Amino acid sequence: MDKLKVRLPNGRELGAMDVDFETIKEDWNEYTLEDGTVLKFKTVVSSIIRTEDYDPMTGDPVYHVRSTNILRVKVLPEMKRLPEARKPGKAGEGVEVG
Repeated sequence: MDKLKVRLPNGRELGAMDVDFETIKEDWNEYTLEDGTVLKFKTVVSSIIRTEDYDPMTGDPVYHVRSTNILRVKVLPEMKRLPEARKPGKAGEGVEVG
């Protein structure tokens, strides 16, 4: 385990350790919406950090997990439409996730 310092969103710095892990299972969660759409959602963990903090209620160490969310969507054929032709990109286009 590698020791490192992490900065929390509130600006506080504390010691932590990068914890190695083995992926045992990564299942999909499935949700059927009222319109017939099926959403499949999976979280893939890329790193786990154990801080020197402990939960005051349980005494368990506090972990921070870095992950990527994967979403698959299956819609009914009648809900689909052909994508519109796109013009060359303009400044400010796209989606930002922050």
